[in-house]
Amino acid sequence: MIRKEGIRILGVDCATCAYAIGRNLSKLSGVRGFDLDVSSGEAIVEYDDSKNTLRDIYIAVRDAGYDVEKRAISIHLNVSPEEHAVLEEKLLRIRGVLDVGINPVANTAKIIFNERTTTSTDILRELARLGVRYSEIRGVEIKRKDVYTPHKRVAAFILGLTAITLDMSGVSHGVGGVELDALLPALSISVILLSHSTIVRGLKALASLRPTMESLIALSSTATFSAGTLFSILRFQHAIRTESLFAASAGVLGFVGLGLYLEERLRYRALAYLDELERSLRGSVRVIKNGSVVDVSINEVAVGEVIEVKAGDRALVDGVVVEGWGYVDESTFTGEPTPVLKKAESRDVVLAGSVLVSGYLKVRATRVGEDTVLSHILESARSAVFYKPGFQRVADRVVGFLTWIVLAVALSTFTVWWLITRDPILSVIFMASTLAVACPCPLGIATPLAVSMGVIVASRSGALIRRGDIFERLLKSNMVIFDKTGTLTVGRPRVANFISYGDFSHVDVLGYVCSVESYSEHPLAHAILEYCRERGVDVVHPDYYEHFPGLGVAGRVKGVDVVIGSIKLLESMNVEMPIEVLSTVSDIGKSGGTPVLVSIDGRVAGVIEVRDMLRSESPEVVEHFKRLGLKVGLASGDMEASVGFVKEKLGLDFAYASLKPTDKARVIREMQSNGMLPTYVGDGLNDAVAINAAFVGVAMSRGPDLVRESGDVVLLSNNLKTLKSLHSISKKVVRVAKENLFWAFIYNTALIPIAAGVLYPLTGLMLRPDMAALAMVLSDVSVVLNSFRLLLGRA
Repeated sequence: MIRKEGIRILGVDCATCAYAIGRNLSKLSGVRGFDLDVSSGEAIVEYDDSKNTLRDIYIAVRDAGYDVEKRAISIHLNVSPEEHAVLEEKLLRIRGVLDVGINPVANTAKIIFNERTTTSTDILRELARLGVRYSEIRGVEIKRKDVYTPHKRVAAFILGLTAITLDMSGVSHGVGGVELDALLPALSISVILLSHSTIVRGLKALASLRPTMESLIALSSTATFSAGTLFSILRFQHAIRTESLFAASAGVLGFVGLGLYLEERLRYRALAYLDELERSLRGSVRVIKNGSVVDVSINEVAVGEVIEVKAGDRALVDGVVVEGWGYVDESTFTGEPTPVLKKAESRDVVLAGSVLVSGYLKVRATRVGEDTVLSHILESARSAVFYKPGFQRVADRVVGFLTWIVLAVALSTFTVWWLITRDPILSVIFMASTLAVACPCPLGIATPLAVSMGVIVASRSGALIRRGDIFERLLKSNMVIFDKTGTLTVGRPRVANFISYGDFSHVDVLGYVCSVESYSEHPLAHAILEYCRERGVDVVHPDYYEHFPGLGVAGRVKGVDVVIGSIKLLESMNVEMPIEVLSTVSDIGKSGGTPVLVSIDGRVAGVIEVRDMLRSESPEVVEHFKRLGLKVGLASGDMEASVGFVKEKLGLDFAYASLKPTDKARVIREMQSNGMLPTYVGDGLNDAVAINAAFVGVAMSRGPDLVRESGDVVLLSNNLKTLKSLHSISKKVVRVAKENLFWAFIYNTALIPIAAGVLYPLTGLMLRPDMAALAMVLSDVSVVLNSFRLLLGRA
């Protein structure tokens, strides 16, 4: 069927963007047509849904270096981890769904969809039709749902341990006058009743031909209990007491129950940092209305309202200081314990979750609720685990068929031992041990749990992670490309000199320049406007204004045509360049400054020299990546002379100058086509296309605008050293994830044969079902504890 779908593409600003996206879409066999409005990003894609899906189109757009506007819905899953793969396939088949991420750590799913095709209500209705068991998550908080009842788990463990102790003690009599052959079955029945939910879920999954770990445990415990019951009725005589089968059944369920409970507790404890962040978003604030202060719930605060913040208060909104001053603790975002001075004179930004240590502030809210930076950190931490590295995808495939392999091995074990020994008890024990010892769960949570811990550690260090595979990608990257202004430099340029030419006066030229630049958001424009304010230059609204990305601006003021920007821009408008102007421009560039040329009515009227200091940490960070063997370079819109100065100063391997944002993206794609995997570090707004095109995109934070669509990573601390720390964290996360997977694979590979009895003929070693279950639990818990080391800084 031919469909026409509307999507909004982010980051497009020219016809080149449309061409790049269209070229990628043309590679899809089902795409019939593609129309894009560059000004709004609105696009219509016509395609054959028998050949391609909307998700294919979404991936093609992202591969071109752009993104699609999307919405997401999060749900709690009431299914076992082994069912996740099948469920993911079901969700991806829903019309309008762009991507699905299932978090095995929290047992949640995030469904990303195109709101122009479907709605969250339609998706939930379709989930119900498909028979998916879920509950919707509302707001920024992912609430806990403890599937396991603690007191039942603990009781089952105590009774199971009692049964094992009595059985292994060697006594022939019972306790309190009750014989052992009556006590052990009673204990086993009690444990089965306490663990009935595990058994029921496991048998249901097996009946639907989707066996899970719970299926293996259910079969192991019921097989030993049933065999014990049968042999007791038949009064079967054996070297192994039939009562031991009841103890084994109780032990399997007891150990597994306690293990699952401990695992859940450890996981939630490991993620407690997110709970702390969630709690910091709740409560009430003091809103100033009509001169009086009113206590208002944070849920009722609107953008634009002024909030009173006193010493000791935690800010619950993102905003700008409009009155007062104070020292603010921003360690939640930057990792720096030293409070930062915030004052109204400089219109400083305050973020939700930060604490006013001393002073008094009035803050005008710019972001509230789910739009705050802190909410986005929470969302990123929850969502990051949805992205799976390559080695985890291999593990997921193994999990998908491991349960079937174990069932086959267990059945074969019983058959082989029966044929060899004709001993039903021995055959049942080895089969039950094989079922109990296998554990696919550690394989499923090995990487997601390590990634969750890594995201939290990174946020504490001042980096917001937006995709979980970024740790692996950072280590694969073999090149780092930096933007110049605001990235390698401080980002606070100042006008160092202004030279006028011809019969134009300083005051007249500055008046025209500042009037046009008043419409610009570029850092150089801010520097020029500050220069004008200091000199009391009058600013008027231009009659018209035009922005040329990466080149400059143009406008008309009081009938006079004004162009401000690079030589390339002025030359494109046929402005003649006198030799003395070219000489001045060259001298400024060679000394590390940025020349901004001004033309009035087609003639050069002046050159503004703007300077921006290199960040103090830039040399150290560049040297760090060079020592690691990475190529380090620069891609800037500035002139060749000033870019060359920075290249020499920092000892960079290469530098590109006079690039528009789309040119940077083109350079990055060319490098990727030559086998390079570049990390691009730049401004998340001006460099959005380049950041999206890179193998790893890193955006420097910019106050209230730091929550961006672009950027796999956002440096909240606005410090390049965070990038260095993130590289170190990535090594630890990937190492821990691989350790988890290695242990899980080795565990299953080594213990399944032992449980099946391969050592019994030679050594007499028998792994009882209850001990097999204990070994399985220890494997599961060890993965959680190993990941927990990341939070403790011991990895």
